[in-house]
Amino acid sequence: MSVTFAITGIITLFLSFWALNVSRDPKEWRLWWLDLLAVLDVETPREMRRVQERQMAAIGFLLFVLFVATTVSCVFWTVDSIRDTHRDKTRMELEIERTKRQIDQYSH
Repeated sequence: MSVTFAITGIITLFLSFWALNVSRDPKEWRLWWLDLLAVLDVETPREMRRVQERQMAAIGFLLFVLFVATTVSCVFWTVDSIRDTHRDKTRMELEIERTKRQIDQYSH
């Protein structure tokens, strides 16, 4: 489980940098998006383009915050999971593990 959290944390870290890049220069990314969709945008007034770029910047910053929060959460749970595997088990936890092993042994 800690590997999954670590991989998710790394992916969301890169996505957060991408979202920050989008919010930093929304004009370039707006044009890239229109090129990707094969839309020729010649009739849109300048003020409408500015509004679209401000919206892209706001959404990009919101995604940046969301991805950073996800990264921090994944790092926390990865460290917690690794720390939990290295600590000494209590008597109760050892008893539960032994009981689970016995049940698995009899069920197979």
